[in-house]
Amino acid sequence: MKERAMNSRFQQLLTKYGTILALVIVTLMFSLFVPGFVNSRNLLNILRQVALLAVIAEGFTMCLIVDELDLSFANVASLASVIAGALILGGMHPFLAIVIVLAVGAGIGLLNGLLVTKVGIPSLITTLAMGIISVGFIYMFTDGLSLYGAMPAGFLFLGRGSIAGIPFLVIIMFAVVLLAHVLVNKFKVGKHMQATGANVRAARLAGINTDFYKILGLVLSSAGAALTGILLTSRLGTANPEGATGFMMDSFASALMGMTVLSIGRAKPLGTLVGVLMIGVISNGMTLAGAPYYMQDITKGVIILLSVTITSLQSKRQADA
Repeated sequence: MKERAMNSRFQQLLTKYGTILALVIVTLMFSLFVPGFVNSRNLLNILRQVALLAVIAEGFTMCLIVDELDLSFANVASLASVIAGALILGGMHPFLAIVIVLAVGAGIGLLNGLLVTKVGIPSLITTLAMGIISVGFIYMFTDGLSLYGAMPAGFLFLGRGSIAGIPFLVIIMFAVVLLAHVLVNKFKVGKHMQATGANVRAARLAGINTDFYKILGLVLSSAGAALTGILLTSRLGTANPEGATGFMMDSFASALMGMTVLSIGRAKPLGTLVGVLMIGVISNGMTLAGAPYYMQDITKGVIILLSVTITSLQSKRQADA
């Protein structure tokens, strides 16, 4: 009986912290076998490399929390990058340009949310269509060409500057993660978002305005994408029409891995951060090891399958219990 209880306790700990343990093991493996992986400069470089992914993935996590899916966020980020670049290169003050771009992103999320909750179109279809529309606007504005020019130093500092040796992008990343975590776990609005995502019918019977929280989740997803687009333009010093498209699969992988952290089957900001760090460590380590780029894609695909499998098996086990 005692041995069975210990095994059960071990399984619970492995289920709760297994993904974090996997991140530690992967990091140790690269540390032992890949020269140059373990030094402060490279570790800081990993954080810089994943900063934009973390920002956009945290936004995506918000819509997953309310049990909706956003397939438009990567294209919205590219659109935001183009709009930010066009406004700033056109002479607009960066602060005003940033406010406008964030408002555009939030507006797209609001439209997505209204179509989902008030019209009844599934979020999968709504956001897929919105992503296609965003691509259309991108090419209407740019004709497929990147936007180049001299940008204000203050704006470029967002993506290229540092404070006390720490890249400002990394500071923004941790600020976004902290804000998302506090919103979801410490405020009433976050608890209502979680209740809506867990069981929308029960939440509605409890008096929660589930439509509002579903809309909010989609607004935060698009706003996070818009912020990522702004930071991407600042980082590159140019606006690329397809600059953010690569974030789609990595964001999915990060969020799905995050659903296996601490509590199985639930999207959460800190879990997504663990997923983002896993993606960053694997990409950086494999690059330093000289592995072909396609191996990174294969590895990420395997990670997604494993994450979904673990979540599905654990959910089924809980349902049968």
